[in-house]
Amino acid sequence: MAHQPHPERTASAPRRGRGHPSPAPADALRFGGRYEDLRDDRLAHTLVREDAAVGREELSPHECISSLAHVIAVTGHRWCRSCEAEASVAVDEVSGAVSVVCTRCRTIPDTAATRQILRTCRASLAVALDGRRACAAQQVRAA
Repeated sequence: MAHQPHPERTASAPRRGRGHPSPAPADALRFGGRYEDLRDDRLAHTLVREDAAVGREELSPHECISSLAHVIAVTGHRWCRSCEAEASVAVDEVSGAVSVVCTRCRTIPDTAATRQILRTCRASLAVALDGRRACAAQQVRAA
């Protein structure tokens, strides 16, 4: 069966915020289709704004993952299956350390999703740090 977008969530009928800032029209057009099936307008708007910020390199993906909006119990992302509780993601940009810990039992959830979060955050952090170093080196050369 082909996917049919929700009739109230088409390009001709934009999402209506409930006191939450809507993304810029260009950002909504570019990234909004990814989240058209979400029922929660606030979450969809947040994710579109985050995608746009990542695209403008104002935000790195490792900074997004710590958002409470990214807790997905169904897939195990940021979730401790044994406790059925949210797992907290911490990223230390100085040391480069990344950790995922259950907020209830204080253990590291042993799931493929947790391992993927750790790999992705570490890679994103490394790219962000390399970018900062390159920018600083350019500034030193220009001075």
